[in-house]
Amino acid sequence: MPTDQWLDRPLKEFIRTVAFSVAEGQEELDRRAMRSQRAIEREIEDGTLGYDLDASWLRFSEVEADLELTLSIEGQAVKDPETKEVRGYKPVVSALPLNHRAKHEYDVDAEIASEVRLRIAPVPPEPRQP
Repeated sequence: MPTDQWLDRPLKEFIRTVAFSVAEGQEELDRRAMRSQRAIEREIEDGTLGYDLDASWLRFSEVEADLELTLSIEGQAVKDPETKEVRGYKPVVSALPLNHRAKHEYDVDAEIASEVRLRIAPVPPEPRQP
């Protein structure tokens, strides 16, 4: 898919991309800690390491993202599944990252840009019901 088709995307896709990137980063940190812990345990078992120790487990305590975007709202047709007639329109917020390319190729005025802030913080899982 050409890059131009990826520039202007629904805002939820930008947010989802940031969230999934954080999740993938955390998974990689966890995998690395598990590999380190297994290596430490092997060294303790074979006598190479004379004392017990645990690998460091790193966690994102929270991630904040500040995105400078130009936002637009368009109507997406909501159709009746049987008749295919348009029942109304659902608003869809789209975003274009504000960068050098957008300013010049799309003649976007930086003064009308929106700043979108999001914070991703870990939440402990709910206790399981017996």
